Amino acid sequence: MLKTITFCILLGLSGAAFADSIRIGTHIIATGDSAGHVIDLVGKPDRKSHAAKKKGETSGERWEYYRDHKTIVVTIRDGLVTTMSQHAN
Repeated sequence: MLKTITFCILLGLSGAAFADSIRIGTHIIATGDSAGHVIDLVGKPDRKSHAAKKKGETSGERWEYYRDHKTIVVTIRDGLVTTMSQHAN
């Protein structure tokens, strides 16, 4: 029983490590990547807008990519990827 619980905990922790990256086509974009690196890998975004800002955050951009019936949203602040999400269209 203890082995099962330990396995489940480790499995859950390993998933959290991959939450900071996202696949776009054959490329992986990760938190901390530069905006230039994202453009080099997957090209210019299909849509750019201003990112919503919480108190204390710097302004940023919300980049949207439309690929394979999905919308991938990458938030860029201070020239670096800060968040990513993927939504089915």
